[in-house]
Amino acid sequence: MMITGKVLGVYASVGHLLPAEQAEWYRKAAGEWGIDTFEIPILAGVPLASEIVDVLIEVDASLVVTLVAQWATVGQKSPAYGLSSVEESFRQIAILDACAVAQQCQSLSECGIHIRHMVLHTGQRCGETISHAIAFYRSLVDLRQLVTDVMPDCRLAVEVTDSLPSNHPTPFPAAKKAALTLTSLIQTVTSVNQKNVSSYSIPLIVNWGRLLVNGTPPLSGIEQILMSDVHLAGVILSGAGASEDGFLDSHNSHLDPNSGFSTADAASCVTVLESSEEPIFLGMKCSNKKGDEQLLVAEVMAAQAELLNQIN
Repeated sequence: MMITGKVLGVYASVGHLLPAEQAEWYRKAAGEWGIDTFEIPILAGVPLASEIVDVLIEVDASLVVTLVAQWATVGQKSPAYGLSSVEESFRQIAILDACAVAQQCQSLSECGIHIRHMVLHTGQRCGETISHAIAFYRSLVDLRQLVTDVMPDCRLAVEVTDSLPSNHPTPFPAAKKAALTLTSLIQTVTSVNQKNVSSYSIPLIVNWGRLLVNGTPPLSGIEQILMSDVHLAGVILSGAGASEDGFLDSHNSHLDPNSGFSTADAASCVTVLESSEEPIFLGMKCSNKKGDEQLLVAEVMAAQAELLNQIN
């Protein structure tokens, strides 16, 4: 197995703090824990705080930039919004937003911050599977070329989320209700990768907690990708929040015994990844939630770093 580095979603634990306080956690992750690649959300037209940009430059950071917050924010007001939208106007808006994020990533890259991946998502289900798949295919083909033009070293990736039905009682975005199941997503991305073999192949990224929301074992989804024609670029580990209707997409850590994720799960994930001959990054992104409690930032951050370093 080639684990190509550790990735930490610092923002999930510290996002409620002032930017200067957040910056100290990035500095600590790099300086004390040896982690200098971070998952971070960027919203179209909303620049990162200067304090965070400065510390990312200081520690020579690499970023896995996720557009999940973009989808969650706009998708609450406009369920048809997304790169797989069957309503063309909403698909075009999502493409423009992705381009705006790419421009922000380009600016960060020019400052010396390496953008490893821009991570995309389908959007919510509002139509038939084939229509969503065609729309997502078109979006990926266009965005791959656009992003390559401005950031040749950056690679698009697609994150797998739950695909619960739109009438499931858990509301969006606590359940993402993606337009495509994992099987349909693999088929669509495979078709995109066959479109232009001279370009790079778009990989998938898995978030353990978001697979829990589906109500299926996360390892089975990871194994399905590893056996497919689509590369698995990375796995982000976390749990989820327990509720009467199933798990919620709230990234509860292994410190929460009801999160659906444990240190044993992390070890099992590593064992499964050993079957891959391609490079895969391993990361964590956990909130401070533990049932109805809020854990201390320091406790959750240290626990994530300890587990990441242990399994790597």
